[in-house]
Amino acid sequence: MKELPLKVNDTCSYTKTISESDVYLYAGITGDFSQMHMNAEFMKTTPYKERIVHGVLTFSFGCTASTLIQQQAKADIPSVSYGYDKLRFIKPVFFGDTVTAKYTVKKVDVDAMKTYSDVEIFNQKGDICVYAQHILKFIPEEEMTE
Repeated sequence: MKELPLKVNDTCSYTKTISESDVYLYAGITGDFSQMHMNAEFMKTTPYKERIVHGVLTFSFGCTASTLIQQQAKADIPSVSYGYDKLRFIKPVFFGDTVTAKYTVKKVDVDAMKTYSDVEIFNQKGDICVYAQHILKFIPEEEMTE
């Protein structure tokens, strides 16, 4: 059995400023045109006072960090996302916010060929906006030849 390319406390991050066009493109792809994301006048009447970015769009930057950490580790074992647990949208993200997705390996299970990592997404003020636990499943060589 090959050694897994990720170790406990390995970390990486990805930063992006979320533009209005990012939100509109995401809405077009998914069909989610909720007034929370599209209607500036309506949002002025809410406690948020302005349009918010789709939570899943913000979360997706954590998925990018998952890919980046594997590239950083020069992983030569194929892997797939096994899923996300405890996904929470803690604070809203607004158009124009700069978010940083931080991916940190917390547990390595060599026998199951899985890693468990924290995905934390912060806004430019350092507030945590999204949290999830990611499970990454590495594919053993013997399964590759079947």
